[in-house]
Amino acid sequence: MFRVFRTLRMVRVDGSFELPGRAFRRSGTPDPRNFRDFVARPSAIIATVPSDPLRTQLLRELRALRRSEGVRSRSDLVGSEALTRVVGMGSPDQAFTTLVDMLKHHGADPEGDIRAYLETCGLVSVGDTLEKRLRSYAEAHFVDERTARRRSDRGAEALATIFRDEVLFFRPWGHLTIYQTGPLVFPVIALHMDTGSEWREPAVWINDELQDLPFEFDDAPNPETGYVRAGWHLTPVVLRPDAKWLFKIDVEWRMGVWPQWVLGAQLADNRLVAKIQTQRNFMTEATVTWGSWPGHDGVPRTPPFASFPAAPAEIIPTD
Repeated sequence: MFRVFRTLRMVRVDGSFELPGRAFRRSGTPDPRNFRDFVARPSAIIATVPSDPLRTQLLRELRALRRSEGVRSRSDLVGSEALTRVVGMGSPDQAFTTLVDMLKHHGADPEGDIRAYLETCGLVSVGDTLEKRLRSYAEAHFVDERTARRRSDRGAEALATIFRDEVLFFRPWGHLTIYQTGPLVFPVIALHMDTGSEWREPAVWINDELQDLPFEFDDAPNPETGYVRAGWHLTPVVLRPDAKWLFKIDVEWRMGVWPQWVLGAQLADNRLVAKIQTQRNFMTEATVTWGSWPGHDGVPRTPPFASFPAAPAEIIPTD
């Protein structure tokens, strides 16, 4: 006869606590914005984060995927509404790609909980049933199937928490900034990505003309974000007052995970409007167009364009 005991968490006087095979020091509530907190202490994070309907739904769908015949393509995620919406930003293809990208980042730790889940849901371990995949995982990692199941369970919990809190899971992000003064627009592009990301150089079009802009990322990551950066200050562009768009810039940055974009615009002429639009083909477009004034029938659409005050260094001294 075997007696089953519930695993207890032992809390020490100094505030640290112990789990089977692990010891953690409690240093306050983990920061959900710090992805590495989740990677280093998944069980600790789970113990401190309250559940909610979204996390419950994500966990339910993650477990359902694991019980399926296996996740091997985007079609296997079609019925996972929360995963598609939160992880894939509305696209099953991106949800699947993100799961694969997570496996790449967690593949270095053979005993990792998140890796165990991703393997046993079918991305690595062979078998058309969960039992077969657990057996395959156990054989590959020299553990018994119960250990494989416990790791996979903890991995599903950790992933549900990560996705629920919208941690960027190494999602690249870009800044597109537009400055307008007088007849000129000064576009600036800054790209940020995790050091372990697989990436392709972006393509940039100005007014539908492809630009030759080689991007080079910094060797050292930012100490606060852990991301490397590549930036480019483009040559000033003259506004076209009679065109559909006075100015237009398109950036195509194809990454394994969809980049997030932030637009900044500072326009000296209050007749102008800056707009940004992102597409599911990895294309981001920013335009400057004529705007409108509330309560006015029309806005004068003729140059000259307003400018910012000249900086002191630009003022020509008089003798």
